[in-house]
Amino acid sequence: MPYSVYYRGEITISPPLTEEHAAIVLAFSRKEYNDLTKPIFANIAASPGEDLPAYMDVFDISEDRTTILPEEDESTHGLRLCLMLLVEHFLEPHGYLLNGEVSWDADDVNDRGSIFVKDNLIEDVEDVIVNAGPSWSPDHYSDARLKEVIQDLVDSADDTGCSEDLTVVSAKYVEYLREALPKL
Repeated sequence: MPYSVYYRGEITISPPLTEEHAAIVLAFSRKEYNDLTKPIFANIAASPGEDLPAYMDVFDISEDRTTILPEEDESTHGLRLCLMLLVEHFLEPHGYLLNGEVSWDADDVNDRGSIFVKDNLIEDVEDVIVNAGPSWSPDHYSDARLKEVIQDLVDSADDTGCSEDLTVVSAKYVEYLREALPKL
């Protein structure tokens, strides 16, 4: 197996897949070209968007056909793209909605994150690993924009005419900080 990936989580399917649709979804996920999957593969080939992932067969369907279950053991990348293509070219046109979250990590410690699915919108977000370094020489991580906003706020401080416990800062930099914090 090439580069190993490990998935955790599940994606719900609503309404439950019919038996025929479950068979089509599984056949597609395994890159099986047959009469039922041929239109899906043809639509993908004709679309200007992304092509098939190099590796597929990364999930199964629950017995009750309500859940996509990513491989639990060693797997490969491709789940996000497989889901996106499946939603666009088969599930959504047939009235199915996907929701859920699947996290992944991989052989490379820097390759991990989550795939979020909400009402067929699919987004993947990579985890940011924060390593502050050893206690005798910490190098704390912070977003560069946040550091800049905090520094501007500190630089705008002025205690002229104020009591010892009061300092005035620029409202502009306070607002920048308010805008930056929710994005973290």
